[in-house]
Amino acid sequence: MSRLAIARWNKLFLCVLTYTVVLTLLIGEAVVAKEPVTFSVAPDPEIVYRYQTQRCDWRSIPDSPARAFRRDDGSLVLMAAHFRNRIFEGSSFNDLRPNCAVLSMGAESANPAEYNDRFWIQSLIPLGGGRVLGLASQEYSGIRHDGVCVKGEDKPACWYLAIVGLEANDRDFTFKLLPRDQRLIAGSNRRFDRFINAAGFLTATNTVFDGDYAYFIGWTEDAAEPGGRGNCLFRAPRNDLVNGWQMMSKGRFEPSPDPYAKDGQEPVPARCDRLGGPDMSSKVRSLVWLETKRQWIAVWSTRWNGTGGVYYATSPNLKDWSSAILLAAFEPFWGTDVKGTFYDYPSIIDHDSTSPIFQTAGDSFYLYLTRLNWETKRATMDRDLVRFKITVN
Repeated sequence: MSRLAIARWNKLFLCVLTYTVVLTLLIGEAVVAKEPVTFSVAPDPEIVYRYQTQRCDWRSIPDSPARAFRRDDGSLVLMAAHFRNRIFEGSSFNDLRPNCAVLSMGAESANPAEYNDRFWIQSLIPLGGGRVLGLASQEYSGIRHDGVCVKGEDKPACWYLAIVGLEANDRDFTFKLLPRDQRLIAGSNRRFDRFINAAGFLTATNTVFDGDYAYFIGWTEDAAEPGGRGNCLFRAPRNDLVNGWQMMSKGRFEPSPDPYAKDGQEPVPARCDRLGGPDMSSKVRSLVWLETKRQWIAVWSTRWNGTGGVYYATSPNLKDWSSAILLAAFEPFWGTDVKGTFYDYPSIIDHDSTSPIFQTAGDSFYLYLTRLNWETKRATMDRDLVRFKITVN
């Protein structure tokens, strides 16, 4: 082949390659590029729980996103978990009252391999037969245990994180950790040592069902690609909701990290696909299917380009996400040292959803939030659970 023919062939190949890349990008954008969904937010909140008048003790605080569960008899349970896990109960969302019994609590074990230090239940999954699976954020903090880590600005944070599984019945919601060989849903890529800063999976959204699978999004401190930190997608088949959880890695679902494998071998690093773009910059807290828009919506609290608030993104398939959009300028409490009123732990709940785990929403729903009342003093325990009415435009 002559040099001229080779040059023409190379030029043609480059044109075809460029066209293919552009076409692929356009197809990828078309997957998520529906007309943007916008919302109107009511100006005033409804109070669900007021710390000053309804607390059971000084640590009765909403410290996780609100999760709702409808029992077979129609009664409701709401959790907004602290590590002393309690519930709200009622016949409707308008008469929810705190149950002061501590229904589940970690043993504060000094052994990180047990995954039984402190945990916050963040997802409620019906298993059938009155059984409920809970997914919890388990936090092993070395500074709480003698001789492990020393607290100080120049010392490691010793923050070792995992998503763990628990089980309860739907009458009393007294959760117990699954046996150790079933307990770990997602852990770190390395075993604990005192030089760890933050490692493992920190949070889980509510779980939703789609087709033959259940899904949730978890935030990792060290396993996402690219960047280490980010949101990752998990799924399990409906017929194996206890043991079948895997995370999306390079477009496929693979086993998640288990640093303390049963065979005693060294951990095999496992990476998950980081969801969204750089603007999905914080822990996704809630997932809901918008029925009239035929899209999933995810919400989280963050500050992005200097603006704090609750942000959202939409997706047709839980894998491809739109750009982030500000839902409401509810300032998160972190990243500032001023006094004021702050909000965190956003969660979408449509009171009229027919789903027992409220995974669907219509043209109006509620945004539940923890409100931190720090007008006169920062870092007090004074937190309320509130909700704002949201309308789809």
